[in-house]
Amino acid sequence: MKKLLVLMLALMLALTCVAASAQTVCTDIAIDRDQVKGLIAGFGVPEEQTAMVDPVLALVNALGVRVTTVDGGAQVDLSLNDADALSLGWALDDAGASIVSTLFPNYFLTISSQTVEAMVQQMAANMPSAGAGSGAGGFDPGAIQAVLGGHLEKWMAACAAAGQPGEPVAVEFEYGGYAFDTMVPVTVDMAAITAATNTLLDDLLNDEAAMAMLQGMTMGMAQSGGAPFNPETFQQDFKAGFEEWMAHFPDTVNAEIYTNSDGGETFYMLAESAYEGSEAPFFTCYMLFENAQNMDMGFSMEMTDEETAQTSTMSAGFTMKDTDMKMYFDMGGMYIGLNMRFAGSDMAFDVFFMNPDSPLVSVKVEITDGGDRTLPMDAEGKTALAIEEVMADGNSEAAQGLYADIQANGLGALMGVAMQQVPELGALLGMAG
Repeated sequence: MKKLLVLMLALMLALTCVAASAQTVCTDIAIDRDQVKGLIAGFGVPEEQTAMVDPVLALVNALGVRVTTVDGGAQVDLSLNDADALSLGWALDDAGASIVSTLFPNYFLTISSQTVEAMVQQMAANMPSAGAGSGAGGFDPGAIQAVLGGHLEKWMAACAAAGQPGEPVAVEFEYGGYAFDTMVPVTVDMAAITAATNTLLDDLLNDEAAMAMLQGMTMGMAQSGGAPFNPETFQQDFKAGFEEWMAHFPDTVNAEIYTNSDGGETFYMLAESAYEGSEAPFFTCYMLFENAQNMDMGFSMEMTDEETAQTSTMSAGFTMKDTDMKMYFDMGGMYIGLNMRFAGSDMAFDVFFMNPDSPLVSVKVEITDGGDRTLPMDAEGKTALAIEEVMADGNSEAAQGLYADIQANGLGALMGVAMQQVPELGALLGMAG
C-alpha cells in the first residue's frame, strides 16, 4: 500500500509541474484485440494464457482518462465506457498538498511541503540525465564536444569535401507529382572518405582523453544493458570494431539531385551505394522536399549473412504532410510504424506492428482550455491523515483505517463499475480464483 501512495504522489507532482494553465486533457486508447490474440498465438503462447489477455484488452479499450489541471492542483478521472470509475484530486500551497479520492472516500490526506520537496529532489536524482559526464556512463554534451569535437569536425569536413557535384543537366523528370527540369549528379570519392576515417581512428587511439571518455561511455552503456565489458581490452576491441565498420564501406556512392530552374525550394534526391562487382545497389535512399512542413524520405538496404549467404531487406521511411507525420521501420517483415495526426491542440496516434495496413493501438488526445475539479477539496465529513504518518508506520491504527477504506469502499465501488461496464472481467476473475 505504501508503493501505491508513492506512485500516487509521483503522478501528482509530475502533472502539477507540467501544468502551465487550466486545461482538460482527455485520452482514449483502442487496441485491436484480434490482432493481439493473433500475435500472441503466433509467438507460441498457450491458448489458456491467451484467453486471459482478452479481458485485459477489453478493460483498456473501455478506459478513458481525463486530467484537469488548475492553478495549484489537478484532478485525474478514470472512466469505463464513459461511466465514472475513479477520481483523484489534489491542491498545492505553501504548506504542502491535500489529496482526496473516491479510492479513499472517507479520508482527507495531507503532505507537508518539506516532504514534497524531498520527493522532487529524489525524482530529479533518479532521472536518466543524473550524473551526466560523471564517468559512470553519463553523457555531458559539452564535455563530449570539448574532447571529441575537433576530431569529428575534421572528419566530417573531409567527408563533405569528398562529394563532388557535376555540371547541371537539363532533364524532364517527375516524382511524387512534382516535375523537375534540372539534375545535378554527385559522385562521392570513397577512397578519400576511407582515408579520412583511418585518420580519425588513429587520432582517437592516440588521444588519451578521447579514449578515456569513449571507454567511460561504452562501459556505462554496457552496464545499463547488462552486457560484458573488459576495460583492459577496450582499446583493442574499439579498434577492431572500428575496422569492422570500415570493412562494410561501399565502393561507389552516387547521387542525383533534381531541382527546378525557377529557383523554388522543392527538390528530389536519390542516392545509391554499391559494392564493386555488384549489379544492383545494396543501399538506396531518397528525399522529396517541398518545404519545412512537407517532405518524404526513406531508405532501403539489402543485407547478406556472411555465414549462410542469405539476404534480407531493411527499410525505413518518414513522411510529413502539413500537420500529419508517418514513420516506419521494416526489417525482414518485422514491421513497426507510427502515424501521428495533429489538429489544433488535439492529437491522434496509430501504432502498427507486423501489419502495415491496420493499427495495433490507436490513441486519441483532446486538449481544451479551462476546467474545474469536481471533487470537494476540504476535510468536512472526512478523517484527516498526514501521509508522513502512513509512510512512517504502515501498521499503525491510522494507516490500517486508510487501508480498510480503500479496500472496502474505494476498490469495492471501482470493481462494481468495472464488472458492469466490462463483463469480460468476470471470466478473468474466474480464472484467477
